[in-house]
Amino acid sequence: MSLEYLDDVAVHYADGTLLLEQCKSALAHNPISDWSDDLWKTVANWFDAVETQKVDGAKTSFKLYVTPPKPGKLSTAMHTAADEKAIEALVKQVKDKLKKKANAPKCIAHVQKFINAPNALRLAVVGKATVFAADADPLEPLRELLRPTIPEALLDVICASAIGQAKEAADKCIRRKVPAVVAVAEFQRNFHAFVQQNNMAGYLPTFTAAPSKDAAKALLTNRPVFVRQLQLIQASEEQQLRAVSDLMRMSGDKVKWAEQGLVFNGTFEDWEGTLLRKHDAAQSEVRDTYAEKTQEAQGRIVYSRCAVMEVPLDSRVVPGHFTHGGFNDLADRQELGWHPEHKTLLNKEDKK
Repeated sequence: MSLEYLDDVAVHYADGTLLLEQCKSALAHNPISDWSDDLWKTVANWFDAVETQKVDGAKTSFKLYVTPPKPGKLSTAMHTAADEKAIEALVKQVKDKLKKKANAPKCIAHVQKFINAPNALRLAVVGKATVFAADADPLEPLRELLRPTIPEALLDVICASAIGQAKEAADKCIRRKVPAVVAVAEFQRNFHAFVQQNNMAGYLPTFTAAPSKDAAKALLTNRPVFVRQLQLIQASEEQQLRAVSDLMRMSGDKVKWAEQGLVFNGTFEDWEGTLLRKHDAAQSEVRDTYAEKTQEAQGRIVYSRCAVMEVPLDSRVVPGHFTHGGFNDLADRQELGWHPEHKTLLNKEDKK
C-alpha cells in the first residue's frame, strides 16, 4: 500500500495489479455532484496517469471514495458503466447535459478531457472505475472487521492505532525522501502485536505517540514547573526530555481513556493519591539512608526510584510512560517535589 504516491491511496497487489483510490470528504459539499470539480478532476488525473504510463491501464482499477453518502446522477452512471456501449451512453449523457447549461461549468476543462479521450482510454479508466459513497462513518467498516474479536470499548482505540501506524510508516518514508510505500507484512505484524498487547484483560492501552524531539525540546525551553523541579536537583537534560515526553503522553492517554469510557470519575484522583504516598515513602527512606548526601543528590535518588515505578490504575496495568508522567504532573502542580526545599527554592526563583 502507498499513501500520496500514485494517488491518495494505492493498493499494490502481489500479482502486479493496482487499485488507485481518491478519497473525498462530503461534509461541506458534494464531491460527486454532476459538475463537481472533485469528480471530473479525479477522472482527468486517472486519464493522465494511464496516458503518461505512470500506471499500466491494463492492470489498474480505480475508486472514488466519498463519505458521508451523497448523490450524483453522472457519478452513478460512471460507476455502472463497465463496457464500451455503456461508456458511449455516458458520453452522450454528459454532452446532452452540457448543452442544457447556460454557462459552462468550472470543471469544463476536465469534462472536455473525458469527452475528447480515445475510446480505449475511457474504457481502461471508466470501465474499471467505481464510485463508493455509502459510509456515513468511514471508521465503521474497520470497526466491523475488528468487532468479532475486540471489546466494544477498545474498538476506537485499535482503529486509531491502525490509522496512526500507517500514517507514521508513510511519514517515515517521506522524511527519508522515498515513496510512501507501506509493506503489508510489516504493517500486519506491528498491528497484530499492538492488538494482542492492548486486547489483554487488565491492561490499559496507549495510542498517544511520543512527541518529536523538537517538540519536547520546545516545552523544555519554556521551563514549566516540573522541569524547574528537575533542574533543582541537577537532573540531566536526557532525564528532563524523558520527563517532558512521558508527561505529554500521559496527559493524552488520560483524555482518551476518559473519552472512551475506559476509566471512571475519581479513578485518577485515587491513583494520584497512591503516587503521593509512594513518593513520601521514598523520600523518608532516602532522607534516613542517605543523610550524608547533598539535598540535590537525595532528590535525584528519590526521583530515580519514582521514575521506575509502575503503579496500576484501577487494578489495571498502565503503559511504561504513564506512572512516570503522573509523578511529573504532580511535580508540575507542586503537590510533590524532588528537592527537600523545592517550594522555597521555586518561590525564590519566581521573585527574581
